[in-house]
Amino acid sequence: MPYDTSQPTDSEPSKAPSTDPSSEIGGDLGQQTVPKPPSRPWWKQAISIVVTLTVLIVVFGFVLPQLADYDAVREYISDIDFTEWIVLGLFSIWFLVAYPIVLMQVMRTLRFNEGFVNHMTGTAITNSVPSGGALALPLNYGIYMSWGFTPGVVSAGLLGAGVWDWLARLSLPVLAVIGIAIIGDAVGWMWVVSLVGITVVAVMVVTLVKVLSSEVGAASMARFADSWGSKVLGLAKRDNPGIRAMVLQFREDLKGIIDHRMLRLSLATVGNHLAMATLFTASVYSVGVSSDQIAIPWVVLAFTLGRFLVMIPVSPGGLGLVDLGWIGLLTLGWEATSGTPADADLIAAGVLLFRALSFLPPIPVGMASWLFWRANKSWQKPWQTVRRGADSTVPTETATEH
Repeated sequence: MPYDTSQPTDSEPSKAPSTDPSSEIGGDLGQQTVPKPPSRPWWKQAISIVVTLTVLIVVFGFVLPQLADYDAVREYISDIDFTEWIVLGLFSIWFLVAYPIVLMQVMRTLRFNEGFVNHMTGTAITNSVPSGGALALPLNYGIYMSWGFTPGVVSAGLLGAGVWDWLARLSLPVLAVIGIAIIGDAVGWMWVVSLVGITVVAVMVVTLVKVLSSEVGAASMARFADSWGSKVLGLAKRDNPGIRAMVLQFREDLKGIIDHRMLRLSLATVGNHLAMATLFTASVYSVGVSSDQIAIPWVVLAFTLGRFLVMIPVSPGGLGLVDLGWIGLLTLGWEATSGTPADADLIAAGVLLFRALSFLPPIPVGMASWLFWRANKSWQKPWQTVRRGADSTVPTETATEH
């Protein structure tokens, strides 16, 4: 591989622990471990592939044909006019470029083209193989480091983007339920979803404030998390991986981003989620569904709740299970909005169109991005000396010249 992931050694003698809680923040927290590809026996990999293929065959070969007619789905999609295809194409491009803009806010000196190449490469793997995220992450690190970013900067950036992504992901269903309540279609389970979302977001915000606002608070939270984590892991007969150090590292990684780029990160995150929701909504309506049949808040709620099924790692990108979830939620939305039985063919057409526009393009684009990274030597810089994003004193021409 054309990059060096070796870690600098620390020859300083270890220090005795301090009784001052604030002293736990110091130390060598800047040392980061670069993730490595998971090592699994061949038979486990084979089982994973078989499970994935089984899920896809069952969903698309048996379950979905019972819900919708593929010929009717194809006809609905073929009826989309040229102007609508142009709009869908523009929304698809927005979908592809939105997340690199988020990455630019969490990794100082990162250029858009670099963020795009790296993100597309990782997404191609995630969309192509089971548990692809675990394979993509080490490659993402390696690509960033080949461009001069330190492991610590990469960890801090991905962590900051991930935390903000989850805050937005949990908030969107709440906003969608509020919209449904305004049009008078809200039912009991929606308020439960909203309550859960509000509670989790509140806990995350309070935790972030406590950890980031003071060193003493961070040390206290680290001890609390370490104590309870040890108890839970003990029940599972697993060792504590160092939760206290992880919490302190979390503070160090995130604080610089929040102090200087919180507003830009928040706006970029909103734009990223808006791009995804807009493409989904446009796909549903472009096949012939009207807002009189499924109100926009219902479409947004279906999209946001269905995305949580991606966490079930049985197929790349949740392919199959997520689609069934979207179809089911949109069916509820149709019946609640119009009071009439849903057209399953029409709903399936919108969902499968979105899948085609969002899931497939990153694969060839990502493959091309990976080949570009391998071939392009002009961007490569040794991270041990360049240390992009790690120090505000890094000269601009050194950090950004390509």
